[in-house]
Amino acid sequence: MPCPHKKQLQNYLEEKLSSEEMKHMEEHIDICIDCQKRLDQMLDTSLQLQQTSVEVDDEVLVEKIKAHRKGIRRIYAYGTLGFLIGLFSLKYTSDSFIITKAIMALPYKLAEFMLGIFFSGNRLNQWDLMYRHFVRGMGYFPHHPILGLIVEVVTPALIAMFIGIMLGYLTSDKRVFQRKRIIRFIISGMIVFTLWFAAIYGIYNHTLNKIDGLEDIKSVIIYEKQEYSTSWILKIDQHNLYEEKHLRVISGLSETTPSDAHAPMNYQEGLELLLQFKGGGEIIAHVDLETGTMFMQNRRHYQLSEKTLSLLTEIAWRERDEN
Repeated sequence: MPCPHKKQLQNYLEEKLSSEEMKHMEEHIDICIDCQKRLDQMLDTSLQLQQTSVEVDDEVLVEKIKAHRKGIRRIYAYGTLGFLIGLFSLKYTSDSFIITKAIMALPYKLAEFMLGIFFSGNRLNQWDLMYRHFVRGMGYFPHHPILGLIVEVVTPALIAMFIGIMLGYLTSDKRVFQRKRIIRFIISGMIVFTLWFAAIYGIYNHTLNKIDGLEDIKSVIIYEKQEYSTSWILKIDQHNLYEEKHLRVISGLSETTPSDAHAPMNYQEGLELLLQFKGGGEIIAHVDLETGTMFMQNRRHYQLSEKTLSLLTEIAWRERDEN
C-alpha cells in the first residue's frame, strides 16, 4: 500500500474511514516510519492549535488530542517513579515485609540477573575473598568499586524506568498509543541496555589492563600480614608523596614486571598491599619478603627489584615500630 496523502491521514485520525480502510491504514502505519512521523506531527499541530485556543470542531480529534496529552504525562510520571524506585531498590533486598520486598527489590534482582549474564565471570572465588577487606554488592566489579557502585545503582533505576514507561504506554488510550508500536520501544530499550553494558565492559576492561601493567598507581596501603591477622601500617598517597622515599616506592612498584617463573611463596606472612589506581581501580597484592615475589589478586606474579623490596620493608617496619 502506498503512503496515504494528508487528507487520508486526517480522516484516519478522525476515524472517518470504513472499518476495512481503518484496518489497512493501521497495518501500513505499523510498518511505515514516515507515516508514523507524519501522524505524530499532525497530532502535535492539532495540540498546538488547541493550546492557542483555536477551536477544533471534530470531537473525535479533540478526544485523541486529550488522550495523547494524558498518555504522555502518564508515561513521564510512570517512568520517573520507576527510576526513583530503582535508585533505592538495593535497600529493599533485605526488607522483612515480603510484599514490599517483592515489588521494590525487583529492579535490583533483575539488574543482578542481567549483569550476571555478562559479568559473573568477574566475581572473586572464595580464596580471593579471604584477601578482601570488604565485599560490595553483586561483586561483579571487584577491582573497580566506584564503577560497581554506579552500575548497581543506575542499572536497577534504568530497568525500573523502562518498566514504568511500558506500563504508562500500555495503560494509555490505545487509539493513540497503539499496542503494535510497543515493539519499537522494546527494541529501543534493548539498544540502550546494550550500549550501557558495552560502556561498562569497556571501562572495566580498561581498568584491568591498567592493573595488569601496574600503570597509574595513585596510592598504596601497606598491611602487615601474619598467620592469623592483618594489621594496617601506612597509606602512601598524595598527602605524603612529597617524601622522596614514598615516591620511590610508587615508582618501583610501577616498574615491576610480571614473572612466569617464581620460587615457592609464603602466603601466611609478609606484606599485603592494597594498590589503588587513578580512575577507581584497586587490587590486593601479597609480597613475600624472602623472595621479593608479589602475588596479585588477578593470579599474576611480579618480581620486585631488591631496591624496591628493601625500601618497602624499611618504610613499613619503621612506621610499624614508631606506632
